[in-house]
Amino acid sequence: MPFSIAGTEGKQILKLEGEVTIRHAQDLASQLGERLEDGTPVIVDTARLDGLDTCILQLLYSLSKTVSELSFDNPSDAFIRAVERCGMRRELLGAREDL
Repeated sequence: MPFSIAGTEGKQILKLEGEVTIRHAQDLASQLGERLEDGTPVIVDTARLDGLDTCILQLLYSLSKTVSELSFDNPSDAFIRAVERCGMRRELLGAREDL
């Protein structure tokens, strides 16, 4: 499985690894719906992500609208390239200048 969700110290951590594509979108959305807790911040770790497609970026954008806080920890080059390619930097990474 190219993703995992874990709860720790008042936050949820979503790890994306390898290639995450439309084939994983339905399962990922289902897991997020079942496992996320209301009001709990979500940190997305993409350090070991090699690639993702637009469908997953759209899912992450949707997630940003439903959780209290969404942040990206250790964004991989592949993640940043995909965000840039799809023109979603402002929506997903905000004003982060360190990337």
